[in-house]
Amino acid sequence: MSKDKKITLTDAYSVETPDDSIQLYKAWAATYDDDFIAATGYVGYLNAARFFLEQAERPDGPVLDVGCGTGVVGTALRDGGIAVVDGIDISAAMLDQARNKKAQDGTLAYTRLIQADLTETIAIESNTYAGIVSAGTFTHGHLGPESLDELWRVAAPGAVCSIAINAAHFDSEGFSSKIADDVKRSIVTEPDINIADTYTHRLSDVDDDDNQAMIVVCRVL
Repeated sequence: MSKDKKITLTDAYSVETPDDSIQLYKAWAATYDDDFIAATGYVGYLNAARFFLEQAERPDGPVLDVGCGTGVVGTALRDGGIAVVDGIDISAAMLDQARNKKAQDGTLAYTRLIQADLTETIAIESNTYAGIVSAGTFTHGHLGPESLDELWRVAAPGAVCSIAINAAHFDSEGFSSKIADDVKRSIVTEPDINIADTYTHRLSDVDDDDNQAMIVVCRVL
């Protein structure tokens, strides 16, 4: 990607492989908070964090921010009272941005940052996390429903999960059927599914469903 070309949401929705994501966010990381979060009025991360905080109260253990990007979810969780937040992302460049994020009390937002490809088994022990939050990761060209298995695996029994999934393909890409199957298999509880705006205003360059997310809130059994 040319360093002179301004990266947009359309570019993010065009990625097809893990390597595409690495290259995109390597070029975008330094300006992501301004070019994307501020420019679009992106509030999806606040909604994912809010639904988690409403259900989790004070989790007895660390919380994992999946696809943490530049770290805005981590700051929201810390500011909401979560003591220990780890982050995982495929992009080393985005993790470099997250490494400097601070909570309102001046402490670093993340205790641990992990670079990993969530389409593969990740180097985290099973039953590690008391909570899982993800915003902006389950969307076009990023992760499919099969990656939920790794999240359930690293979550401890009873862990609250708040997973934002792009509404445009919640059904069409198999997320709804995957979650229903995992409920039947007693992997997770019957979820609360909340529809929430991803941006503070409708974006004209994406479909209406892309302006919203299905936020799935459940517990791991």
